[in-house]
Amino acid sequence: MRIPGLRWVIAFLLFCETLLAYLDLQELSVLAPILEKQLGMTASKYAFVAQGFLAAYTITFLLGGRVIDRLGVRWGLGLSLFAWSTANAMHALAHTSNEFVAYRFLLGIVYPGGMIAGARAVSEWYTAEERAFVYGIFVSGAMVGSIVAYPMVVWMSVHWSWRGPFLVTGALGILLGIVWLIVYRPIEIHPWVTDREREHVIKGKGQDGREAAWGWTSLLKTRTFWAVAIGRFISDSTWMFYVLWLPRYLTGAQGLSMQEVGRIGWIPYLFADVGSIGGGWLSGYLIRRGTGIRRARLTVLAVAALIRTFTFVLVARHSTLIVITLVSIFVLCTMAWQVNLSVMLVDAFPSSILATASGMTTSFGTFSTVIFTGAVGWTVVRYSFGPVFVLLSVLSLSAYLVVLLILGSAGRVGSKEAAFQVPSSESVST
Repeated sequence: MRIPGLRWVIAFLLFCETLLAYLDLQELSVLAPILEKQLGMTASKYAFVAQGFLAAYTITFLLGGRVIDRLGVRWGLGLSLFAWSTANAMHALAHTSNEFVAYRFLLGIVYPGGMIAGARAVSEWYTAEERAFVYGIFVSGAMVGSIVAYPMVVWMSVHWSWRGPFLVTGALGILLGIVWLIVYRPIEIHPWVTDREREHVIKGKGQDGREAAWGWTSLLKTRTFWAVAIGRFISDSTWMFYVLWLPRYLTGAQGLSMQEVGRIGWIPYLFADVGSIGGGWLSGYLIRRGTGIRRARLTVLAVAALIRTFTFVLVARHSTLIVITLVSIFVLCTMAWQVNLSVMLVDAFPSSILATASGMTTSFGTFSTVIFTGAVGWTVVRYSFGPVFVLLSVLSLSAYLVVLLILGSAGRVGSKEAAFQVPSSESVST
């Protein structure tokens, strides 16, 4: 059996994986106002629960990349799906905030494997021109998951129980894991791919047999690794703020009911989809027009960072319509930033080391998010969300300037740069 365009079937499965991943992640934040009433989960306790997840999440991202590189994409992502779906379903057993911390920590341990393996799948199955677009599709599943989470979780919690969403998404994740194991193989040996598609992808990946030159220590000698790692350390808190705190902001600062949040809270994540797919498409378009790969990514990063610098305008009191509009714009730019920063790893490193690179750089972002989440909980309890929005503005501009500074001469490359380079060609010492 041969399936034309099989790589787009793979892209759809990656989309579904992140959809479920963020549906699982978003459930707790949507339920936070309900859990505050039923279990006494205050803002500070909620921050502690979130920190439990993020601490485990950081550990796995730091060490899990090497595990995924050994397991490969097929088993790495499949096993991660089974494990995190089971951990998510176990949330339905919780009766106290401390029990939520335990289940959330367990989820954080097994959750990142799918994200790490997904980045390597993009490297294995797509050409340089397609990678950012496909990475955008992959990431956009997160936004669709966030969109679905609001009405689904609110409906289930009102008509059934707050425990219901955890059970439903857990079952769906296990089913998707089975499908993934059936469908996925590396393109070089996949029996379902056509000869034409295989030739197109292998030629377009631009690999030249130098993968053996790479080890995880080689990553530490490259500007690209440190630009993405430090860039994520500074900027990842922005996206996680919208994931973890937007429902509380809408119910607390804006005074919306849970039903109102269910009706409109999903809108910013629809714009995030536009940002993730559109941001990837835009840099790919610039590459097709002859712009260098690195320069195309930096152009989109610059525009996204500039717009997000104005997040501080949310400090002022606005109508719900204006707040949703502004948040939607900032979330759109946040995802365009995330996609183009992350895909720099795919551009720079071979697939054999990519899961390690992705895991290590993401751990920088999650570590900072652990600190940031605790700071948000403390600030909201004692003051308001205002200081948080000011900080998000500062972080957005700072992240871009730091990425540009670290890349230095590596950022001023021509339009013919290779898909990846041997370690010595882009070392920090250059």
